[in-house]
Amino acid sequence: MELESIGFTKERAKEMVNVAYLMRKLVKKPKRPLENVRLRTTVILILIIAVLAFLMFFGLAWRDPLFIFGAGLYLAATLIYSRRILHMIKMEKNYLSLSRDRKTVLDEEGVSLTVNGESSMKFYWNTFSVMRVFEHNIVCIPKDIKNLSMSFPIEDLEKISQYIEEHNIDLEIC
Repeated sequence: MELESIGFTKERAKEMVNVAYLMRKLVKKPKRPLENVRLRTTVILILIIAVLAFLMFFGLAWRDPLFIFGAGLYLAATLIYSRRILHMIKMEKNYLSLSRDRKTVLDEEGVSLTVNGESSMKFYWNTFSVMRVFEHNIVCIPKDIKNLSMSFPIEDLEKISQYIEEHNIDLEIC
C-alpha cells in the first residue's frame, strides 16, 4: 500500500524534535508520556541565567573566589543549554525542509521509503517494538536505540492501522 506524501508542518516538526530528544527513554519505556523538552530546557536556561546574574553581581562585587568559581560553572551550564536549544531549532528547520517528493510503501516485511525517486531505505516491522500515536505524528519506536525510528503524519493513522490489522503484522499501536 502506498501512502500519500505529506510534508512536515510546524507542529509535526516540533513534536518530532521532542520525540527525537526522548528516543532513548522511549526505547526503554515506549508508552511513557511525551514531554515538551524545548520548554523544559528554556525554563532551565532562564533559571541558570538568573542565578548566574546573581552570582556574577556578588562575585565581582566581593571578589570572592568561591562566587567567581560558582559563576563560572553556571556560565558553562548556560552555554550547554543554549547550544541544546539552538540544536532543537536546527532540527526543527531540518524537518521542515525535508523533501515532499517521498514515496512511502507499506508491505508485509516493512516500510520502503524512496526520496526524490533516487535513494531508497527499508524499515522492517520486526525492528519496531510499538507504534506510538502522538498528537501530530505516528512514530514507530525501535526495539534497540541502534535502529532508526519511522514517522508518519497522524492523517495516515486509519490507513496504517487497517493495513497492520489486515496483514497480521505483530506491532502494537498505542
